[in-house]
Amino acid sequence: MNFSLGDDWKSNKWLWYAITGLLFVGLLYFADAERFVRRLNQVDIPLFSVAVAVGFSSLGVWAWVWYRFFGQLAIESTVSQTLRMFLTGHFLNSITPLGQFGGEPIMAYIISETTDSAYERSLTAVVSSDIINAAPFFTFTLGGILYLAVFGTLAGFLVDVGIVATAILTAGGLLAYLLWSDNSTLTGSVHSLLDGIEARLGRFEGVFDSLKDSVERIEESFQAAGADRRFLVETAAVSHLAIVAQIASLYFVFLSMGIEPRFVPIYFMVTLSTVATLSPTPGGSGTYEAAFSGLMTFFYSVDLATALSAAVLFRLTTYWPGIVVGYLSMLTLRGEAGGDPVPDRD
Repeated sequence: MNFSLGDDWKSNKWLWYAITGLLFVGLLYFADAERFVRRLNQVDIPLFSVAVAVGFSSLGVWAWVWYRFFGQLAIESTVSQTLRMFLTGHFLNSITPLGQFGGEPIMAYIISETTDSAYERSLTAVVSSDIINAAPFFTFTLGGILYLAVFGTLAGFLVDVGIVATAILTAGGLLAYLLWSDNSTLTGSVHSLLDGIEARLGRFEGVFDSLKDSVERIEESFQAAGADRRFLVETAAVSHLAIVAQIASLYFVFLSMGIEPRFVPIYFMVTLSTVATLSPTPGGSGTYEAAFSGLMTFFYSVDLATALSAAVLFRLTTYWPGIVVGYLSMLTLRGEAGGDPVPDRD
């Protein structure tokens, strides 16, 4: 089985690459490219190496969440294989425009082809893992805002952020409850929608019946994933270590640059800048660096060149190493399958 995208997608893909390039050019122009390069050359390499090692460990935590859901859903996979599948999916999402929007079906395809598991179970594992891995960014944000509200000064900007984070957590929590519970609310809604479309069209009964069967299988998989509430709580608790690793990584990035690593700014820069990865550019490139630089100038009295160099260095602790290792992981999966278990996204 091979998956390919049409010519329209390919042309749009290069458009997003071009937009990413323009964003970087614009950032370098306003930051002063010469000063930016000078700041990079002043980095303490041993300290930055520690930042890379600590930051990269966050990917291992997220892969561990995958492994937990694989076990819960009876998907047979070793720790090594799970890590490589996760890194392969991370690689594909990182290099593909719009990869953060709807990349789950591609990842589920990889898992299904590699482990010979049902596609519905693979998709359930990926979506459930995404929910668990995304939640800490918002819980950390809310926790930090509550801390400042009680013990410090809460700026108006952070109040707005707190409101948005609360809304997202509430909506995400409701979605997770509906997916993992056995009340069939979502399935009933989807069935009603499909029945309405089928009645309007007056044809394709077999297609709609097949869709309903798929929805029911997916519902059963989600119910299996969420059947053990203790399992969900324990998995969510450990997934918070990924954010701890990124906070520690940025701490060492700042040390390597000779910048005082104050805890509160680092805490919020890590959690808030992640939202920028949801942009349509590959891996959020360009928009992430812009958001991070803006947050750094908000919390620190530094010039844009320093802020941009910190953003680039921080991305070198997770994003860029993940691309390299993810590509190598994809090659090993292809080699084990003796073919091409990874869909073509070119």
